Amino acid sequence: MAHEHILKISRLEGLTDGIFAIAMTILILDLRLPTELSQYQMSAFLTSHILEKLFIYAGSFIILGTLWVAMGFQIGALERLNRQYLWTHIFYLMVVCVIPFSANLLGSYPNEAPSILFYSINLLFASLAQFIIAECSKYYNLNKDIFTPAIRTAIVRRIFVAPPFYLAAIFLAYWNVRFAFFTIVVPTIVYMIPGRVDKYDKE
Repeated sequence: MAHEHILKISRLEGLTDGIFAIAMTILILDLRLPTELSQYQMSAFLTSHILEKLFIYAGSFIILGTLWVAMGFQIGALERLNRQYLWTHIFYLMVVCVIPFSANLLGSYPNEAPSILFYSINLLFASLAQFIIAECSKYYNLNKDIFTPAIRTAIVRRIFVAPPFYLAAIFLAYWNVRFAFFTIVVPTIVYMIPGRVDKYDKE
């Protein structure tokens, strides 16, 4: 009879999916129109505020999507859990929950360097947390037998695609906030393209 583990991976999957679903939904709540606007005022407000916030919303939504997909690969490779891994993952989810606030801050102060700095550092910590989770599963030997060194290398390399862009955005923030945000969005485009890690996901 197969060995039954007390700590269930399905519960971790449920918590992770729930956190990401809530974080991705909260993003849209920042998009609000003032009441009792005339047609001219509404057009001006849409052009000057909402369109910019929509762009930040779309970028942040896709970033959260790429983080969710990336974590799906790591959870899918798990054979079992331990307390250390669970708490590492919980701290990662805590960082993810800050992203809607970072997006709201950037939407409220789109031309201020501190807002893009906070956003960049938030995403940098998310990438770092993903790497720590990968190392934790390796250190405690929590992965399935099919999780070869080649798969781990592919996952770690993909994690480290984004951090250089986030670091660049930190420095670019003092020069041009909008360009810094574009720099943050670039790795999400890369993450949407299948990479080496995808070829290991065999049926």
